[in-house]
Amino acid sequence: MYDLNDKVVVITGGSNGIGAVVTDHFLAEGAKHVRILDVDEKSGLSLQASLNEKYGDNKVKFAKCDVTDQDQLFGALVDAKEENEYIDVLINNAGIPDESTLGLVRKQIEINYLATVFGTLKGIELMRTDKGGRGGAIINISSIAGLAPICPPLFIYSSNKKAVLQFSTCIGKDTCANTGVRVIGLSYGVTDTPILGTMNTFERAFDDRVKAIVNSVPIQSAEDAARGTVEVFKNAASASIWVVHRSLPAQEVTPIFEKADQEIIKILTE
Repeated sequence: MYDLNDKVVVITGGSNGIGAVVTDHFLAEGAKHVRILDVDEKSGLSLQASLNEKYGDNKVKFAKCDVTDQDQLFGALVDAKEENEYIDVLINNAGIPDESTLGLVRKQIEINYLATVFGTLKGIELMRTDKGGRGGAIINISSIAGLAPICPPLFIYSSNKKAVLQFSTCIGKDTCANTGVRVIGLSYGVTDTPILGTMNTFERAFDDRVKAIVNSVPIQSAEDAARGTVEVFKNAASASIWVVHRSLPAQEVTPIFEKADQEIIKILTE
């Protein structure tokens, strides 16, 4: 089991919603410092102030960062390491579900998938033990829509989140073997945050269908999601896939995916 005591954490999309609550929970578990990266400066600075009052000076620092801008993202990660000497945990949490226009489709892919890829690659570079780092963990946030096609009308969002899991398991295996860095895929279930109101489809006629699907699934709180994230950090092996949903404890689903993979491999190789 891993612990968060004295750990330096960076979380993208941390100003609001699940990210903000995860920040609180990680500090409560003993994290030394959490760096919040987000475009929402007002909420980020407000969260910084409230959590520093709660946990102590310089426990939290907000940095305005558009994760789709590689220079901003890399610069923010480097700054976090230089100011704290090391990074132990990176949570690639930033994400949007709105895919109602071509512009938002592109933006969603850039935030949900590309920023996760580039954040992970830079995070490994800064954290790896064979390059002077302390090792650590990278948790890439997916969704139950990435585990199974439960919401087909959100086809961009679903495919992005599926890609996040595939990327995390692939890089978390052989690529991370000698770095001391775990890469983990974590899927949240439907969670009560403002993001639920932005689940707009490209074919707008399907918006009501998405709402019906969402309303048919038990909704957990951001607190539930944050508690599960702490559990995953403490227990997850690299390249593993986890789900936190329905207010239940975190559940590993890696064996299910591995069994399916072996069946496909058998078809392809026999």
